Amino acid sequence: MNSPINKSLVNSRLRVYARVEVPGEAIVHDENGLYIAPLNNLSAGGCFVDQLNSFPEGSEVKVIVRSYRLKAPIQARGIVVRVENRNRVGTAIEFTSINQEARDSVQTLVYENKLQNALKIV
Repeated sequence: MNSPINKSLVNSRLRVYARVEVPGEAIVHDENGLYIAPLNNLSAGGCFVDQLNSFPEGSEVKVIVRSYRLKAPIQARGIVVRVENRNRVGTAIEFTSINQEARDSVQTLVYENKLQNALKIV
């Protein structure tokens, strides 16, 4: 007999926002330090920052994302949800607070990237 699936646990692991690889940098800081590292990918719900493993999981941080692909830098508050130190080194940050204009800007970037990729296939 199969055990019941905890749907809230499954839903918490589903990706809500599509992400896009974006060249740029992320400035990540808290009260104890400030780091600038390469941006790997970005979504309206968070980002992954390469070469950064200075914050433990659960840390609350402030993030500024800069890229030539964005009209303006993105500012957000977030929480470190994953730190990777094996195959790649980096930190996954989930945004806990981001203004609507910044979220829309990221969503537009993701949409434009999907459109460009679709046109390459055709």
